[in-house]
Amino acid sequence: MNRDKRIYKEKKIWDRLARRYDKQISIFNDAYELTTNKAKNILREDDNILEIACGTGIVSFGIADAVKKVTAIDISKEMIDVAKEKAKKMNVENIEFQVADGYNLQYEDNSFDTILLFNTLHIVKEPDTLLNEIYRLLKPNGYLLTVTDCYSEPVKIKTRLMLNVQKLVRILGIIPYLSYYRKENVDNYILKHNFKIMERYILNKEPVNYYVSAIKNKNL
Repeated sequence: MNRDKRIYKEKKIWDRLARRYDKQISIFNDAYELTTNKAKNILREDDNILEIACGTGIVSFGIADAVKKVTAIDISKEMIDVAKEKAKKMNVENIEFQVADGYNLQYEDNSFDTILLFNTLHIVKEPDTLLNEIYRLLKPNGYLLTVTDCYSEPVKIKTRLMLNVQKLVRILGIIPYLSYYRKENVDNYILKHNFKIMERYILNKEPVNYYVSAIKNKNL
C-alpha cells in the first residue's frame, strides 16, 4: 500500500473514533495528567509549541495556559473538529488547530521552541521521515517531548494476551498501523536523529507508556 492510500485509510479510522475518543481513553487520564505536568516543567510562557497528532487536543488544552501559542495538528478532520468545539466551549484562544500531515509540514525551519509527539511514534509507519521533519522545525536547542507505547516490553500474561488481540485487530485493519517497540528502540530513533536525551520516565507500567525529553543538537 502506497503512502497516500495508507494515510487516507488511517484518516478514516481516526475519523470514526473521534466522537468517542475522549471517553475511550479516559482510563489513561492519570498518564495524560502526568504527561502534561512533565511538559509544563520544560515549557516557558513565551514558547511557540507544535503538537503533532493532537487528537482532540487533550494535551494542547493542558499546556495552553503555560505558553504563548500552540499549533496543534492531526490528519483526522473529525478529531480537529472535536478539538475546535472544545476550544470554543472552554474559551481557549491561543491554540490553532489544523488538519495536517506530520510528514510534510508547511512551516519554516526553526519555527518552534518545543514539539510534542505524544502517543504517536508507535502508530506511524515512517518514524524517520517524521523525526527528520521535527528536527527541521525545531529551533536550536529546542525540545522534543515524546510519549510512546512500548508494546514489546515485558508485561504480565493478562496484558500480553490483550496486546495479542490488539495485534490481530491491527492485522484486520480495524485499528491503525502499530509498531511494537521496546524503550531502547525509542531511544535509538531519537538519538539517531541528532537529539540529546535529557530525561526518561515510565508514565504507565502496563503496557509501558514511555516519556522522553530530548534537545535538538546543532552540530548536524
